[in-house]
Amino acid sequence: MAKKAVSVTLETDNLLWLEGRTRAWGRRSLSETLDRLITEARGSARFPAGKIPSVAGTIEINPSDPDLSKADSYVRALYEESLSRPMLVRETGPSPTVTPQKARKPKSRRG
Repeated sequence: MAKKAVSVTLETDNLLWLEGRTRAWGRRSLSETLDRLITEARGSARFPAGKIPSVAGTIEINPSDPDLSKADSYVRALYEESLSRPMLVRETGPSPTVTPQKARKPKSRRG
């Protein structure tokens, strides 16, 4: 199959990931890796040819509010409710360091 040169702009993190895939797969170039990824995505059983996923039909609109005039207050209430739930947060601070003033001198042994 004929190939055509194109220009692609990627986020730095995505470029680093793509370079890693290139090395891991033993490919010669980023272009070859990108081509493989696209080929695999196109042939994916998850999205058969001609079947583009859609969000149509996945959202239910309350029949009592078809214009979504009460949507703001509903979403705000859900947000407030989520904030009221207890949440476990763990924060790791910098590791403690011993400054020279606080360092203890080793005890000398008598005897």
